[in-house]
Order: sequence, then structure tokens, then C-alpha cells
Amino acid sequence: MFTNLGNFADLEKVLEFSPPEIPNIDTAGLLNLFGQLPKFPTDFKIQRGKSWIHDGVEITEVSWDTGYGPRTEAFLLTPEDVTTPLPGALFLHSHDDVKEFGKEKVVDGAGELPESAAWVKRDHYGNRGAANALAKRGFAVLAFDCFMWGSRRFKMEDMPARLIELLGAKDYERLSVMHESMALSKYLSLFGTTLAGLLNLDDRIALEVAKSLPEISDSISVVGLSGGGCRAVYLHATNPELRAVVSVGAMATYKSMLPTHIAPHSWMFFPQGLAAKSDWPALCTINSTALYVQFCGEDQLFTKEGMRDADSLLKTAFVKNPGNYKSDTYPVGHSFTVEMQESAFNWLQGLSKNG
Repeated sequence: MFTNLGNFADLEKVLEFSPPEIPNIDTAGLLNLFGQLPKFPTDFKIQRGKSWIHDGVEITEVSWDTGYGPRTEAFLLTPEDVTTPLPGALFLHSHDDVKEFGKEKVVDGAGELPESAAWVKRDHYGNRGAANALAKRGFAVLAFDCFMWGSRRFKMEDMPARLIELLGAKDYERLSVMHESMALSKYLSLFGTTLAGLLNLDDRIALEVAKSLPEISDSISVVGLSGGGCRAVYLHATNPELRAVVSVGAMATYKSMLPTHIAPHSWMFFPQGLAAKSDWPALCTINSTALYVQFCGEDQLFTKEGMRDADSLLKTAFVKNPGNYKSDTYPVGHSFTVEMQESAFNWLQGLSKNG
């Protein structure tokens, strides 16, 4: 079998790589594994900006302070003319190797994206604002930038000269991909922290912000594609009070990624030491929050076998409570199509109506 490890493929054997199918870690252990993290803020310093209506959805600018770096900017989406608290949903935007924008990938009516980023909404989200579609279903949806994206991104002037030298160009998005793996990862290692941990911190803060907003009831769910789906898995594992979690295009076994599917993924999938404690799908069993995993049958980021094995592991893990796990595989490449969105949103609506 061809592997990107080449002549060193035996490292898997000599290092006894064997992620446990049953996690040997709990929520507290996972948070500890994430490493040193900034203190969780006690005052988010929430600010509201302007509001406007777009195609039946009210969009409000919201921002908050995470305690480090730039303020997080977000959009709160609610159905037009609805004033009562609604079931909430955090919409976690995807990675896409596009870091200039975050929340805008899943929202319509907040300005046109340049073609350098517009393809994400077109190719990955069915050419519509998925967050808007969910809001029209009667949800208060919070779409926000996370660490490294949009308002929380590193800027062009932050890119190390060495990376520009290697690339031979000042191309922000390609440089930001290099920056994540070749510079930022080194800083985080020095600081004793992880990208997974910082992203999870941003998401846990967003969850607390959502709880404080008058538009949102105490029922909050999470939806995410790709990198957002990865973050959704971590949020599932660290927050048992969530109503439900939808993770799209972000699930396979670690072993299936080894030959040729490590390089395409972000460091967020691989915090140091996690695989010794839990296989990736096993992480989803730490808490019993209702979980819906959507697989892209032609996903270029995972192997078919790896996705099937992950689904099988999850079905076995939830066998005593099958109502808490749902999965579907769609014959599409890496994306969250309109059909997939409708299925996910129907599921979330059904859970919301049932309490």
C-alpha cells in the first residue's frame, strides 16, 4: 500500500499506533490534554451592532471579548418579527483553506464574498446561506469567527518572511495554510497548548455567549462542516448540556487517515496524545448528547473504508441508546449540500419539538 510515510511506514508498528475504540479519556481529561489554555473570561464584553432584514431573516451584528487576541465578530440570525426566545444553534464555519472569512461562508445578506472565497458557499454549502436556512426553521443561529479566521485571523503582515520566501509570492490564503502548520504550530508547542484546545475554547465561549442572549432559549445545538464538523465533535465531547450536534464531512478512523490522508487535514484533528487515548469516532461517545453524523460518500479527505468503519464503531457505541445517534451517507464530494442541510435541519427541528 502506498503511504506518505514512504520508507518509514514501519513507524506505525514500532510506535505501536493503535487508537482505542473505547475512549480512555473523559471530558476533564480531554480539556487537560488540550494543554495550557487562556483563562475562561468572566466578562465577555458583548456588544451589539446594527440589525437588518434579509429575505425573512433578521441579522444582528454581535461581538465579544475572548480574553486574548482580537474581538470575535458574529452574526445572530432569527426569523423576522419573532420576539420570543428560540432554540439556539451555533453554526461553526468550515476551514476550506480560506481564512480571510469565517462566518460569511454560511450567511446570506451580509455582503458579497469575493470570488476567492465565494466558491466555498457555492461548492460547499449549496450556494446558499445555510445559517439563514436554519434560522427560517425557527432557530436563533449564531455564526461567528473562530481563532485564525475572519475577525480572529492573522493578517498578511503577520506572515513570516521565511514563508513568503518559500512560496515565492504574497498570496494570503496559501501563506495562511503554511503559517498554520509551519509557524503557528511551533508557537503552540512552545506555549504548551494545542490548536484543538484554542478552537474549543473559542467555541465554548461562544456557547456561553449564546446562553446569555435574550433571543436564545436554553436549548442549544451545534452544526458544522469539515473543520466546523471537527470542532462540533470537540464541543460534543466537552459540553454535555448541548441539545444536539450535527457533524458533517469530518468523521473517519485515525488509522484510515495514515497512508495518504494526514496532510490534507488541519492540526485541529491531531492534538498531541489524543490518539493514544481515543480513536476519532470514539471521542463522540464521551457524552450522550444526540449526534447526527453526515458522511460524504465521495469525500476526498477520507477513505470510504475509514468512514464506514467510523460509522460502524459509532453504531456499536450507541447500541444501548440508538436514538442518540443518526448517520447518513450521501453520494457527494466534501460538502454540505442543500439536501444534507434539509435532513440535518429537519432532525434538529424534530428534537426541538420533542423537548
